[in-house]
Amino acid sequence: MTPSIFSQTNSTSEWALCSALGKDAALSSLQNHWSTFYTRDDLVAIKKAGLTAIRIPLGYWAVDLLDYEPYVSGQYPYLVRAIQWANELGLKAMIDLHGVPGSQNGWEESGIVGGIEFPANQTNSDRSLKVLQNLTTEFTKSEYGGVVTNIELMNEPIFANTPLQAFYTAGAKVVGPAASQGINVTIHDAFYNPPTWKNYDPNNPSATSPAPHITLDTHQFWAFPPLDTLGKEAILDRICEFGQTIKGNNSGIPPTLVGEFSLSTGYTANSTSNTEQDQDKRTWFRQAFEAQNAAYAPNAPGQPSIGWYFWAWKTEYDIDAWSYRRGVADGYIPSNVSDPTTYIFPILENGCINPNTSYSAPKTLPPFNGDSTNQGSSSSSSATSSGSPSATSSGAGAGTASSTAKSAAGALAVPGLSLVGLAVAAVAML
Repeated sequence: MTPSIFSQTNSTSEWALCSALGKDAALSSLQNHWSTFYTRDDLVAIKKAGLTAIRIPLGYWAVDLLDYEPYVSGQYPYLVRAIQWANELGLKAMIDLHGVPGSQNGWEESGIVGGIEFPANQTNSDRSLKVLQNLTTEFTKSEYGGVVTNIELMNEPIFANTPLQAFYTAGAKVVGPAASQGINVTIHDAFYNPPTWKNYDPNNPSATSPAPHITLDTHQFWAFPPLDTLGKEAILDRICEFGQTIKGNNSGIPPTLVGEFSLSTGYTANSTSNTEQDQDKRTWFRQAFEAQNAAYAPNAPGQPSIGWYFWAWKTEYDIDAWSYRRGVADGYIPSNVSDPTTYIFPILENGCINPNTSYSAPKTLPPFNGDSTNQGSSSSSSATSSGSPSATSSGAGAGTASSTAKSAAGALAVPGLSLVGLAVAAVAML
């Protein structure tokens, strides 16, 4: 999200960045980032765009930092500030433990690149549980107005199933008691398909239905191997099929949210064109966004799907496929996602868009200036429908949530306070 911070040391992770700068210089650099990259105005714009929630990634070191670790702390007051702003503006929030001691995947986004050492000892688990307990205790306080509806135990783990299940069970025992105060335990699917988690209950492996107050997070990206070779039609087919999977009534899948997705695909990954002047690219982005919006949000009662979070609201350079506010400004994301009348593509009875809708984005746009309200509009483009008639859709942000989870439909990941790298870009996180 903010590559300039990393480029000063050629670092690819927050561990490496802080190691290279030293604690004093790292704290100075990061304090400036924490205090300026996301402001209340961003959350005002998020609300105006019809979005209903924010997802805030957090590194364990914001709560539990040991002397030998190069990280710096100081993020926590900014987390509190963001939750307070959300409360003032009527937004909900999900807090995600994005990096754990030892790393759960060895990727930049976990804070450190290298081995997957989290399962190597019990201390790493104990420290992570301490962080989860801290978050649960703090954000169930009445002063936050019930803004936090989900706490995610761990982001994108890729280690063995036995220690993962053990940690999920322990984490659910820490966060689970907060269900009475509106907080759901969220688990990442560890890159298994959601049906793998059918009837999941962290305390009962023989359960015949999902445990209450458990939500499943799955991340859907189309820019990384092996999916980066897919063409447009294949991507749309896969999106539709996935949506039907997570919307199946009586499927036994826990309430499911797509916690991360973007508009980056193999189809456009190598494009170097300016989005403002690339009509074909913006046309595809609009179709790809509306296809995912329709697939990931519920369109009927009783469905496991409960909505989505787009990664992310903005980036330092507002890279088109990863910047929601750029998409709104340039017209390839609806101006108000909670209002289905702003959509271009009709939603069919199967919960997918009508792919036969003819649509072309505006030919040219003025340069993007960081304001999500200043330019692109569907009224300046054309669209006609053919094929099956559309069915009424609740759309993202307007869907009915499962009784066991708060709706995250029409939500944004706001990686705002500390820093890690995410695949194709540097990513800011708490």
